[in-house]
Amino acid sequence: MLTHLTISNIVLIQSLSLTMDAGLTALTGETGAGKSILLDSLGLALGHRAESGLLRKGADKGVVTAAFDLPPDHPVFQKLDNNIIDHDNGEFIVRRQITADGKSKAFVNDRLVSVALLREMGELLVDIHGQFETHGLIDAKNHGDLLDRFGDLEGDVNTVQAAWRAWRQAKKDLENHITAMQKAKEDEEYLTDCVIELEKINPIKGEEAELMAKRQRLQNQESIIQGLNESFQALDADKGANEAVYTSLRALEKIADKAEDKIDPFITRLDGALSTLRDIAGDIEMLAHGWGEFGENVEHVDDRIHELRAVARKHNCAVDLLPETLADMQASLQNIRDDEGLHKTLEAAVLQTAKHYNTLATDLTDKRLAAADALSLAVMRELPDLKLGNAVFRVAVDQSPTPMETGHDTIHFVVRTNPGSPEGELGKVASGGELSRIMLALKVVLSDTNPVPVMVFDEVDSGIGGATADAVGARLSRMADQCQILVVTHSPQVAAKANHHWIVSKSDEPDGTTSTMVSPLMDESVRIDEIARMVSGANLTDEARAAAKVLRNVA
Repeated sequence: MLTHLTISNIVLIQSLSLTMDAGLTALTGETGAGKSILLDSLGLALGHRAESGLLRKGADKGVVTAAFDLPPDHPVFQKLDNNIIDHDNGEFIVRRQITADGKSKAFVNDRLVSVALLREMGELLVDIHGQFETHGLIDAKNHGDLLDRFGDLEGDVNTVQAAWRAWRQAKKDLENHITAMQKAKEDEEYLTDCVIELEKINPIKGEEAELMAKRQRLQNQESIIQGLNESFQALDADKGANEAVYTSLRALEKIADKAEDKIDPFITRLDGALSTLRDIAGDIEMLAHGWGEFGENVEHVDDRIHELRAVARKHNCAVDLLPETLADMQASLQNIRDDEGLHKTLEAAVLQTAKHYNTLATDLTDKRLAAADALSLAVMRELPDLKLGNAVFRVAVDQSPTPMETGHDTIHFVVRTNPGSPEGELGKVASGGELSRIMLALKVVLSDTNPVPVMVFDEVDSGIGGATADAVGARLSRMADQCQILVVTHSPQVAAKANHHWIVSKSDEPDGTTSTMVSPLMDESVRIDEIARMVSGANLTDEARAAAKVLRNVA
């Protein structure tokens, strides 16, 4: 519900802060006092058009703030989540600011938002109905949603929409296949040549990285073998270490018998060293001969890398994507060969999904026709008490010339206000007063299914009185059991039915300006006097007070 409304510098309102209550609240006062300004201000806070004339004369800035207390599952919170706007404990605050230069800003929970988003959220919060206003119930594009909500058919509609999307996807798949086949057949020769080339090359995912690693190993291999050979040569070549040790050993052996065993230990050690060096040289030679990858060298690896990269450039892809490119081309060729079978499969899917959609949509039409009869009868039952006993209201469910996502049906509300007159669209046939009462009847019937928590009526009782006005008040009171209702009224019968009564007045300020004020009537006797004034005019009489007490049902 709407809990607070704060208005600053809007038309005749200099500063106003109102605390709202649940149920039906009546706003009364003299014509021109500013009752409609309250509704214009609320509309401004909900994203309605910001006109420069709304700003109070002489003010630089006007601000309207509206606070709501909503259930956690209210759909407006999903919009907050979608737009990453914080919220907590069901509190929802909107604020609109207008300035003298014609600019405006919108805020939701103190977050700057677009006016378009504010308007979307506002439509989920408050339904404002003025006598001559074109709004949701008049707009035929909303009639289908209203009927489906009344008939509890949203689940059926969702099922039809899913079937519609499946049908559309099946048709898209067939169209895409036909387009792809036409292009593939044009490119068949090219595809064949490419597949032959790629199959011959046989690219492997990750091969480029492996080749680069192998190339590095092969480049290291050359320097390793060169080092091993140099080491072997140093040991075993002419004038190498082996020859030097052997020469040293032979020299000692020649003099060993003359040295009284002094040289024998050196001979033994040199003999061992010579044997070790020969073993090392042999091992180095064997390692040098066995080092490396059999049959491969850097040139072979470079050739493979260049081959892969060249064909990747040809197909404008990374080397690692060549296997995928080959698979796609093979699939395209296979599709060309299998075109007839695949085409038939896709055509069958289109027929199957279309049949499924039409079955569900036909079933939905039957349910809508039943709901339309029920809604029509429910509204018709409300009309006699609203002095529209000769009017005929009907929910028309017609066959659409083309299937739609929501089914086969176009739905619109039509009315005949007088016997013998033609039936026509709701917003074009009824007069302003008739339209207001028909709208009221509709809203009464739809109130149980209306997700909007606040409804506002501006002079819905215009041009009526007596029992008809009493019937209007009774229906507003009944609706107030389901949602919060504000009504601007000149009818004492309507005001008497309200749970709360505010009087709107204006006064001349010392600076020559005029200000609108709103005062809640808390005392019952004050309410009686205000309703009596509405009955008799400015001069209150005992008869008017007695009539007011009857309307209020008090002694």
